[in-house]
Amino acid sequence: MLWIALALLLVGLAFVVLMIISGEAETPTPENEIIPEAGPKLPPALENYLGSNGVELPPAVVYAGIAVTVIGVALSLLILPLNMGALISMGLVFAAFSLIKIIGAQRRAKMLDQLPSFINQVTRRLSAGVSVENAFADSVETLERPLGTVMRRVVRRVHYGYDLHQAFEREARVNKLNEFDVLATALRINEQYGGSIRSILDDIVDILRMQDSGKRELSAMTGETRVTAAILAALPPGIAAYTFYNNPKFLTDMWNSTGGQQTLMVAITMQLLGIIVLWRMIKSIGN
Repeated sequence: MLWIALALLLVGLAFVVLMIISGEAETPTPENEIIPEAGPKLPPALENYLGSNGVELPPAVVYAGIAVTVIGVALSLLILPLNMGALISMGLVFAAFSLIKIIGAQRRAKMLDQLPSFINQVTRRLSAGVSVENAFADSVETLERPLGTVMRRVVRRVHYGYDLHQAFEREARVNKLNEFDVLATALRINEQYGGSIRSILDDIVDILRMQDSGKRELSAMTGETRVTAAILAALPPGIAAYTFYNNPKFLTDMWNSTGGQQTLMVAITMQLLGIIVLWRMIKSIGN
């Protein structure tokens, strides 16, 4: 029964991975699209939570991920002992939330990589005498995901009657990107007081490239620290796996005793907390 449950869980996880890959490889939204796409929608609370973490996936992928997590939690609680089932359930939930954070961080990083070249396209069109709104709208035509999806929403909101800086401010709140706030501020100043928006955008591009260069240099300088953190996180599970492989009776006897079971539970809890602390430390270095 346990092997059947694990097989079903692995099949579900493989399905979610395939859905994510197929969702990333979908045909980009048409450039001239103004009306939102029809189809299944996520609940507002769930959509806001995913948006605040920078995650934008098809509803089918989100629902499949929720289903796999719920099935995994239910099977853990039904099949395994209560303590172990509760611990594995918390681990599955933690893994789901961690996956959301990782996907959101990767999506934001890719958008920041695309942003300088996109702004360069806008400034070239401004040099040709195109208006600011049309320059942004025309530059979106060849822009790929994920930045293309965001910029098409910006253009769509402008068609709906938003000012360009208001559309960028909204996307800055949704995607938690300060760079969009900078763009919105530059556009708002240009709309209110005039001036050369092209020179401001060129300065923003220079700042973005300097910031990217600084991040790469910092990543290279802290590579040893990140590797050390990964080794420290993997060392206790590795030792436990080695011990179980060479002397399985040691851990099974420990688990069957009350004191040993409590010790293992505390050790696993401390391991998870240690991974969280190390991850936060590494993340703070990158910021």
